[in-house]
Amino acid sequence: MENKDVFVKTFPLVWIYTIVVGLIVFFTAGKVWSLSFVLGSVTSLMMMSMLYKSSKRVMQSEKDVAQKLAVRGYLIRYLFYAMVLVLSGLLPNLEILGTAAGLFSFKIVLYINIFLENRGEKKWLIIMWHYQTD
Repeated sequence: MENKDVFVKTFPLVWIYTIVVGLIVFFTAGKVWSLSFVLGSVTSLMMMSMLYKSSKRVMQSEKDVAQKLAVRGYLIRYLFYAMVLVLSGLLPNLEILGTAAGLFSFKIVLYINIFLENRGEKKWLIIMWHYQTD
């Protein structure tokens, strides 16, 4: 299984994870924490979708243009993460820790997906290291 396939397969799994964990958090910690988690998780999905689309453009570009595109995409993604966390910290009906937990949802599901796709093979550690360095 190629890395790209695992990455793409992770998107629908993150939606399922978000719904299930969001409901569990709603019934155990309340509406504010659940909403915060869902906000973080949806933000994570949106930014990973942007990463996937922009990486296609970067791979098809010349080296100097590709480097500029990659840096610009990186900055946009992390500025958006920062904006969501700041808004979550400032608004009274959101919890910054719940939002931060949601931001990790894509990575958590991706690692689980990689492990399950490659169980029994040693290469899953190398693949996880590859995603860790992104």
